[in-house]
Amino acid sequence: MAQHHRIKFSFGYTAGILTGILLTALVLLAHRFSKDETPPAGRICIIIDDFGNALDETTLGFFTLETPITAAVLPGKPYSRQIGQIADSLGYEVMVHMPMEPYDAAEEDSSGYLLTDRLNAAEVDSRVAAAFTELPMAAGMNNHQGSKATTSLQLMKDLARILEKRRKYFIDSFTNPESRAFLTMHRFGVKTEVRQLFLDNQPDREHITAQLDSLALLSRDRGTVIGIGHATKAATLEVLREELPGLQSAGYQFLRASEVVK
Repeated sequence: MAQHHRIKFSFGYTAGILTGILLTALVLLAHRFSKDETPPAGRICIIIDDFGNALDETTLGFFTLETPITAAVLPGKPYSRQIGQIADSLGYEVMVHMPMEPYDAAEEDSSGYLLTDRLNAAEVDSRVAAAFTELPMAAGMNNHQGSKATTSLQLMKDLARILEKRRKYFIDSFTNPESRAFLTMHRFGVKTEVRQLFLDNQPDREHITAQLDSLALLSRDRGTVIGIGHATKAATLEVLREELPGLQSAGYQFLRASEVVK
């Protein structure tokens, strides 16, 4: 009789422990779900173009933002390598901002990096290789200008083959609605995406703020969006510094370019 009582007590004690463990696991699971699985209001990638020409207060100010941005650095400029190193050391993603031929070139490009439809595959490879040699930390590429170059199917095929071998992504800055870049990259297995909005094609704060708001609203419908600003524009830095913390608090998630390509 006494032995039966001890068995019953032992079973009840063990069952209580197991119940406690189960309840704790359920609470932790619920907490993880509420924390990690709640979808963001929208996913936003901000790329800042045209780094490389200056190393001034505005340029360096972008690397004080606590929100992830991706720095698109022009190769062959006075501060290209230095800015790439600074950005990388501070945890910001870097991409090559590759010069590509526009229809309305104001002057001849003498950098030795410009991609045009007059180059053969070996020449394209040489210029891309030089850009990544100068910026070895770069995770991918987007186009600087390129309204003409991105419409050339052969040039985009050559570039796609090169980037696929290097395992680099490509963001189509979409400077021409006839661009062949995105579809060609996708076809050749290069992770890619397309820019939705330019933030500062007009340099005043009101316009930049309105564009950033539009980008956030667009992300609610599309899920993930890309906006491009420019390192030469102090107003862009000021607006981002003021507005990004509020957007994060409102549930928007900011991602690097490598996190939005597919």
